[in-house]
Amino acid sequence: MMHAQIIQHITQPFKNKAQSDSFLASFILVPANLTILDQDLRQLDQELANYERAFLNPEIEQNLLSKNELLASFAISKAENSSLTLMEAQQVYKLVLSQLELNFIGDKLRAKKKLTYKDYEKLEFFNIAKTFRYVSSLEIKLEQLDEKFILDLHARLTRGLDIFADYLSGFDVYKAGAWRDNDQIRVGGYQPALHEDVPSLVGQLLTWVKEGLEPSKMGVFHTALYAVHPFNNGNKRVCRILEHLLWRLAGFNQQNLYSLSYYYHQQKDRYYKHLLNSLKKRHLNYFTNLTLEAGVLSILGVLKTSIESLRSRAVKQGDLGEKEQQIIKWLVKRKELNFKSLTRKTRGKMARQTLATYLKKLVEEGWLRKRASGKNVFYSLDLDLREEGLYQQWLGLVLEKLSFVPDEYRLVV
Repeated sequence: MMHAQIIQHITQPFKNKAQSDSFLASFILVPANLTILDQDLRQLDQELANYERAFLNPEIEQNLLSKNELLASFAISKAENSSLTLMEAQQVYKLVLSQLELNFIGDKLRAKKKLTYKDYEKLEFFNIAKTFRYVSSLEIKLEQLDEKFILDLHARLTRGLDIFADYLSGFDVYKAGAWRDNDQIRVGGYQPALHEDVPSLVGQLLTWVKEGLEPSKMGVFHTALYAVHPFNNGNKRVCRILEHLLWRLAGFNQQNLYSLSYYYHQQKDRYYKHLLNSLKKRHLNYFTNLTLEAGVLSILGVLKTSIESLRSRAVKQGDLGEKEQQIIKWLVKRKELNFKSLTRKTRGKMARQTLATYLKKLVEEGWLRKRASGKNVFYSLDLDLREEGLYQQWLGLVLEKLSFVPDEYRLVV
């Protein structure tokens, strides 16, 4: 009886009579073990939309929009182990914003100069940022999502990259806009579907996802598409861009204020661990739960950034000296810090007694609040924001559902 009850909770999303022997049919999902409910995410996203319309400062919103586009593209490039720095990415991103092309590669070739790995990384990021912008601006319906669209997406993301096969050793070619044509690829020992089955499996996935979009289903789609591994190279890029599009098609993130990809970048080791576990064990829960975690914390991250921006603006409007600013900047991203933590963070910049003197001055002038707890003394900005109460409410829900929440989200209020 116990065994029968356990089996009842296990589903095989892609198994049906017509495709019972499909590669995807062996993947299982246990819905009862998903950490975040779809309705919880819908509620949070709606509350974020209400906050954006009613209260979000337009300047902060514009910063969030441009920051999301840049950081999401940067994060997707980092999934491919790019060594490009954020500053280098920003320089390339300016070309995307200006609707200019990345001409230096053609210039180098005409001058008969060798292309370098850094050149490759810049073109890779350029393609990602341009494609992310394109997808974010699309007015497309779910039923229009087909195999041709996915092939075009791959072509946009990998345009011009195969030229580097002549310059970089060990380069894995992309064959832009073409399905995988071999069975030699392995992902940490995992063997994807046979290459001749890729077109039909992608078709099955698209048919399945069109039956109804919810966050958990989009996590399953991301996992399953990567499991199929439809392309010779660039699969993670395609999965992440498609995931972003699917969230928006499902009615989420209509102002394009967040992206799950940046959270994946922040949790890169866990991203690969959970993805590989889902592939090897053919168990969709591992990675789907991470996508749900990424979704809820990305929504929370918008409010977190708004709080940090409002705190930073309040500090900048004050007539504070260099030493005071060195102290207060640490309280923009944290609700409060004790004296020991502030001593550690300002070490090498000011002596312990100097720090104590400035803290006393900042409290007296109304910039900081002081709170004693046993032997510890805590300091926080003397600033009350509407957003902090809403954040605490959302964070309470998150902490109920997730066993892991990074400190940067837990300690901001």
